[in-house]
Amino acid sequence: MFVYSFKASKRQIISMILCAVMLIAVLVVAILWPLGSASAETFKPVDGSNNDERTAFLKNLGYDIDSQSPTVKEVLIPDEFDEVFERYNKIQQEAGMNLKPYHGKRVKCWTYRVLNVPAQGLVQANIFVYKNKIIGGDISSTALDGFMHGLVKYNPQIYSTTAPRNTTTTASDAKKL
Repeated sequence: MFVYSFKASKRQIISMILCAVMLIAVLVVAILWPLGSASAETFKPVDGSNNDERTAFLKNLGYDIDSQSPTVKEVLIPDEFDEVFERYNKIQQEAGMNLKPYHGKRVKCWTYRVLNVPAQGLVQANIFVYKNKIIGGDISSTALDGFMHGLVKYNPQIYSTTAPRNTTTTASDAKKL
């Protein structure tokens, strides 16, 4: 059995206590900092392995869709994003999503017809699914002067025919309306 003793002054004891408190504070900040910086708008992939889950996702956003006839195709997210894909990913990021972690991956793109966007021609919801999780997508019009925006909550004012047309509507635009 070993016994160790030491003699410390009040100043040394206070210094040790202060160091311990500072160490605990640094650990608390290091643990909680990432949680505090996470945005409430950040999208966490949700289940999309079957038609019911994908349609429920779109309906929760407020879109009325034709769930009976989705089309599906396989899409390769490029290893390196060109200018066009960078712009598309910016639309994703404005909706709280990001396709960069999936570069080089093959994903399924499920397309549904959106029924509750008035006077915009054919409007489609595209949902990207990777490993049965919804990772991104968009709402877009196929009209020549159509629009495209990320998967944001439905707001009928975005699609107003009296408002100035914008080819892309951001999530922040949707929140303002």
